[in-house]
Amino acid sequence: MNDVAASAEHTDQAELAIDPATLVRRALLASARELDAALVAVAASDRRRQKALDRWFSSFAAQVRNHHELIDTLVVPTLGARGALDDRSLDIIADDHSYVDELLSDLGDALGVLSFGLGAERFWIGKASDLAGALAHVLAGQLEREERLLSPLVARYLSAEERTVVAAETLRAVATGPVRFSLAWLYAHVTDEERAAIAPHVPASSRLVWCTRRNAYERTTVAALG
Repeated sequence: MNDVAASAEHTDQAELAIDPATLVRRALLASARELDAALVAVAASDRRRQKALDRWFSSFAAQVRNHHELIDTLVVPTLGARGALDDRSLDIIADDHSYVDELLSDLGDALGVLSFGLGAERFWIGKASDLAGALAHVLAGQLEREERLLSPLVARYLSAEERTVVAAETLRAVATGPVRFSLAWLYAHVTDEERAAIAPHVPASSRLVWCTRRNAYERTTVAALG
């Protein structure tokens, strides 16, 4: 979806008081920091946890990329078409996303080597730990710039109906992620009040999946992060 105005014509949902994008950014950064902390304590002999970390990370990386894709294909083009973003801002967003994607790929490779048990475990754990630290640091800066730059522009240049569309698409991007790392992941990083506020804007099918698989994220996270 890349036309906010057209989609806004077909929505009858009320605008959210809480911006789901802010909640997603919070969850992404919290997960990056959890991964950074977990890799410091991984033992070279703990093959089960190394495999669990690889599975957990692949789902986390998918959520980061889903969020960036939504920004790149929906939010930025809409704001750009209305003259709200200058070339410098567009370059900052593009460079941020490119750098984060590079770190995700490198970290995924390191964890993949560990998962397959190809040897030199201490080296690959150290490399993965360094990359996870870099990712947490870079992601913190990227998400802060995104919040500071885009949130005021969305509020100023998009109508209430259009903002509702963006909110719904933000939640849909999360809900359609890996089953064990979708709504349950986001809900683990928000308050009960925030969850109640966004629930009506989550697709019914995704809410059903969450109800039946709500413990899957917790089990996956415990196995990977401890």
